[in-house]
Amino acid sequence: MNEKIRVWTYFKHNTKDFSHHWGAYFLLIGVTNLVVGLAIIPLLTFGARQVLRLGKVPYITLTNLGQIVTAKPGTAFLLLLIGLLLLLFVYWQFAFLLLGIQNIHRQTRLSFWQIASATVHKTRRLTPTTIVTLIAYFGLVFPFSSIVFNTSLLAKLTLPDFIIDYIFNRWYLTVLIVVLYLLGTWLAIRLLPLLPALILGDDQPHAAVMRSWRATRGQAWRTLWAVLLIIIPTLILSILLVAALYAFQTYLDQQWQQWSLIGATINLGLLQAILFLLMVFFTVMLYQLATSQAEAFHLIANQDHSFQTPKRPRTLFFRIGALTLIMMVISGTSLFYHEYLTGALTTQPLTISQRGVDDGNGVQNTIPALLATAKEKPDYVEIDLHETKDHQFVVMHDENLKVLTGKDATPHQLTLAEITQLTARENGHAAKVASFDQYLTAAEQVHQKLLVEIKTTPHDSPQMMDWFIQRYAKRLLANRDQVHSLDYHVVKTLRERVPALKTFFILPYTLVFPETTASGYTLEATTLSTTVTDQAHAHHQAVYAWTVNDSDDMQKMAFMDADGIITDQLGTLKAKLREINDHPSYAEQLLNYLNGYSTEDNAPF
Repeated sequence: MNEKIRVWTYFKHNTKDFSHHWGAYFLLIGVTNLVVGLAIIPLLTFGARQVLRLGKVPYITLTNLGQIVTAKPGTAFLLLLIGLLLLLFVYWQFAFLLLGIQNIHRQTRLSFWQIASATVHKTRRLTPTTIVTLIAYFGLVFPFSSIVFNTSLLAKLTLPDFIIDYIFNRWYLTVLIVVLYLLGTWLAIRLLPLLPALILGDDQPHAAVMRSWRATRGQAWRTLWAVLLIIIPTLILSILLVAALYAFQTYLDQQWQQWSLIGATINLGLLQAILFLLMVFFTVMLYQLATSQAEAFHLIANQDHSFQTPKRPRTLFFRIGALTLIMMVISGTSLFYHEYLTGALTTQPLTISQRGVDDGNGVQNTIPALLATAKEKPDYVEIDLHETKDHQFVVMHDENLKVLTGKDATPHQLTLAEITQLTARENGHAAKVASFDQYLTAAEQVHQKLLVEIKTTPHDSPQMMDWFIQRYAKRLLANRDQVHSLDYHVVKTLRERVPALKTFFILPYTLVFPETTASGYTLEATTLSTTVTDQAHAHHQAVYAWTVNDSDDMQKMAFMDADGIITDQLGTLKAKLREINDHPSYAEQLLNYLNGYSTEDNAPF
């Protein structure tokens, strides 16, 4: 019982401190985020793009990292240096926030420049061992640490949705992930004071880890209670705020329509400001908890934590400067909100049915499923092609036929005649495997445009693309079909030899915006951002998002200005787009904003 009282006392003490100095905390974290978002991230992105240009590497993603290392070692080395620079900036960000929060909490009245100088001075702690320890720390406790110690500099370190779907479609992997998540959470609780110890303490990394581990023995439940005491009020206040503003906006929409647009603009600005303030509160409280634990366990030098009110008021110049910055941010975002609310930021993306199905209405990549889905009038039906043993093309996604047909063989081991005798079964349906000629003819008969993915393997014939172009280029152009592929050689060949055929490059993970001749990019939705779509549109290239099956994610992709959305749930996508474009009330748009823009991670690197 006494432990809970101490935790509650700690919470009240630091909440009181935050209420006295919320403005300073707001400016500290706000300015830090602005510097990271407007300077550091663009600098790192620019550097990476220049390195790729210098090395004549058009793109970098998970599929070609090994190739860059072996074929372009100089480029790989420079990219490694940029990665190390990224880690340095991450270290500086955490150190700056830790020192800044301590400065405000203890009223030591150091300036931003003095804190920045002290932050750079802490670089002496950044040894190779410290770097490895920090990487291991974030790797082990990532599920929880990404909430506690969050930074947009590490925003791209996320699992793509297709990997998550793969995991959760297998119960044993799901159990493993749940166990690892719980383990990561427990480790994060046990090692909460480690980050301040590594940055602010004097121990070597190994000693800091061991001392942190020993010091927190028997403290896990108390620490968890302290963390929940911060998370739960923040979450409740956020929900109440959204509910109140939604109710007020609904009232304006119904009773005071002449003021509803102005009210919605103000409400969105107010919502954004208060949500950011709650995020600042959340961040400050957790940083203070970690730091206080590190001090209590003597991992860093202990200092007086008694609450102190300011001994002298802030200067008028400082107050005017802070107010001016806040007004500039509000004024700048107000224009954005007005554009959003009047529909200027909402586009109508193309609807693309992945593998020709909608909600399991047939067997993927088969003609009966195509005919059923075409009745719903998608803009495109996406299909997959493999080359066969006799150099024909079969409509099939998997590199092995066993899952759908029961035949344990690859397309390259069978002739087209042999494969098309097989029956594929899925979703309670059965259908013959189709050749591309059969599928293309069926699509032409129902006037359905196709997005054709050309899949490649090491077993493909050297003339595969020659045969594909000779047989199908004119028909694809006549039907206004499109092509995309994970293989950049395919994309480059089609762009050079059939420039009128729109050909997209599929990227499962976007690290740096590519510079290729592709008509556009098919990007995994998890790593997509408005920064990427803006860059693509500036290069006159389109962006398709895949695979988007959740209605909130569909809305998010539309607000990100994606040109097309590839989905297994075509009906859901069409309904969501109708909802977005059917002149929703400003109250509904407020909720749409939360599901779209506010949940987006715009880090471009």
